Amino acid sequence: MQQKSFIVFGIAVLLASTGMQPAFSAPQKGGAAVSSDLDAAVKEFRLDDLEPALRSIPAGPERDYFSGVLAAGTGHTAESIRLLNGVLPTIRTSRPDRAAVALEILSEDYNRSFGYADAAGADHDLLTHFSSQLTPVQAKGTKDDLALMTILSQSPPQTITWDGPKRLLTLKTKRNPLNSINADLTINGVQGAWLLDTGANGSVVSKSYAQRLGLQFLPGAAQVQAGLTGIENPLRVALIPRLNIGSATLHNVVVLVLDDANLNVNLGNHSYQINAILGYPVLHAFGTIMFLRDGEFDAGEDVHPRGQGARMFMKGLMPVVECNLDGANLPFGFDTGAEGTNLFVRYYHRFHSQSPTWKKAKNRTYGAGGIVKRRIYIQRQVDLGIGDKTVTLKDVPIFTSGTGTDNDYAYGNLGQDVVADFASYTLDFTSMTFTLGAPVSSATH
Repeated sequence: MQQKSFIVFGIAVLLASTGMQPAFSAPQKGGAAVSSDLDAAVKEFRLDDLEPALRSIPAGPERDYFSGVLAAGTGHTAESIRLLNGVLPTIRTSRPDRAAVALEILSEDYNRSFGYADAAGADHDLLTHFSSQLTPVQAKGTKDDLALMTILSQSPPQTITWDGPKRLLTLKTKRNPLNSINADLTINGVQGAWLLDTGANGSVVSKSYAQRLGLQFLPGAAQVQAGLTGIENPLRVALIPRLNIGSATLHNVVVLVLDDANLNVNLGNHSYQINAILGYPVLHAFGTIMFLRDGEFDAGEDVHPRGQGARMFMKGLMPVVECNLDGANLPFGFDTGAEGTNLFVRYYHRFHSQSPTWKKAKNRTYGAGGIVKRRIYIQRQVDLGIGDKTVTLKDVPIFTSGTGTDNDYAYGNLGQDVVADFASYTLDFTSMTFTLGAPVSSATH
């Protein structure tokens, strides 16, 4: 089980199992062996292995537990809540390790479906009755989440309405100094640049921008940990009652409010102030989102991907893209707010035999609240299969130790370098696919 965190975003990151993956045991080895393999698959986020292995488990609590875990990862939130709540009374005593995982996932499910009070209840249950199943890092993340969900416990759920029968909107976008994507939005009469960030588990504004928007803080305070730096950042919480984006109107949008300094990214010879981030809960509400290389963002059910997509999963509120690497399908986070791709410690351990070809280097990771320096490796070239496309990345950093947050379940975090040579990329939260459009060289404009 990984640490739960609420928000992660690219180069200014908020909030934000290693080794070779064992093959599944054949069913004839016996139920205990198969069950053990399934627990390993859950821990290592090997949902591709979990899915077919479920067929060997007879109907009952054990199958419901693993099915609930899989439902959460494949975006079937209501089904996950039903299954895990149904099995939780049975496993609380007999399998406290699974009960802890179930409560963690239930908290994420409730958060994703805007049931903040229920999410707080799951976090409280986890800390009160199953703290022995948590590492110190996991316990810290759960406490942070509990504080945030408690603040939101009386808040109404986010909803979306559309102006007219066609569910489609188009925004013009532009690159910011971080090489991530901004769109100008007018909210409460204030026009400003909002960073469109699939890696942000929530929307964010700076304290000064919250004042310009006239937002009122909800009672209480919390804190959040930077995903790539591990630095803690204090925050307040507010609601935007009505957020108009093109032909869509979102109601009761949660925004986390951080000090301006914690959203000021030091780029070396200058800095860049982030004032507003549009995160996963808003982007997911559109159903499908498409970023076009020519500076356009399309969203809504009438958006159609251009190509054959890769499978996409959810880890909490973070999209996870299945990439093929050396013949294996491996999970990578995807973050439109990140300029470049980073490979994590899980990648380092799996491919360590190739390290003689890697170059030693030092890395400065910029995140909310400060900078973390690391010794890393650089891999000259990494070829990733994503759906029907192959992406070639150059000089990719490899972390040799964990980030101390919930990023380490993945083999890496994909950034803007992955999509740079394609005319478009699409995240379809209905079919749970990530699709790259035509390569730029053959794309027509």
